Amino acid sequence: MSLIKKIKRVLSAHFLHRWLMLALAVPIVIWSVTGSYFVLMDIGFIRSDHIDKQSVAYIDTNQINYPISAVYQRYPDADDISLKLLASHHYYRIKLKGKVFLLNANSGQLSAEITEPQAREITKGFQHQQSIPLEAKLIKVVLLREDGPAELAARHLPVWKMDFDDSAATTLYLSATTGELVTRRHDYWRLFDLFWKWHIMDYDDGESIDNKLLLITAIIAIISVIAGLLLTWQRRRRYL
Repeated sequence: MSLIKKIKRVLSAHFLHRWLMLALAVPIVIWSVTGSYFVLMDIGFIRSDHIDKQSVAYIDTNQINYPISAVYQRYPDADDISLKLLASHHYYRIKLKGKVFLLNANSGQLSAEITEPQAREITKGFQHQQSIPLEAKLIKVVLLREDGPAELAARHLPVWKMDFDDSAATTLYLSATTGELVTRRHDYWRLFDLFWKWHIMDYDDGESIDNKLLLITAIIAIISVIAGLLLTWQRRRRYL
């Protein structure tokens, strides 16, 4: 076979469509499986929108011994000052120059890090019928200061990592500074993150949707589709 004929054969619609589609077999299966998961699962459930406190705690201002006027005088440049009930104690939540900290509303003293008993008490508020099941047990409590898991943004450290034994293996991350829930995860969300990496073909952190591998695969897919359409046109008489 001459070189020209070999080139024509390789560039033929039949050759391109057959071999390119064969090369795309695995990515297509992955796209189908992962895409189906995205469509079938409720995104609100995946994002753990159901995991929230059962009720709002009402604050009795008569129990506040350190006046808010003193807080304003003490921190005149504060971006935000609010009063909150945390683990049966009252605190002023103060945001100043990008940092957030707590001030004891009874003594006026700066609050140290949230203790483990406090973290456990805060976590109980997330266990109710519409959130984490009441029968779920808190099986592991860890204070993370420097090295957190990939599912936790480093900016939230330090945090209390609270692991439950429910069917979804739910994890709550509480700020060790303010006691606030900074993020939450469960196995369905973790699977979503894994499938997302596979879907966009970014096997590092799953954030680069414009990576080269996905671009090359998409170009191959377009060429194979065009070759398939051309092949159909060439063989149109068979279908008439």
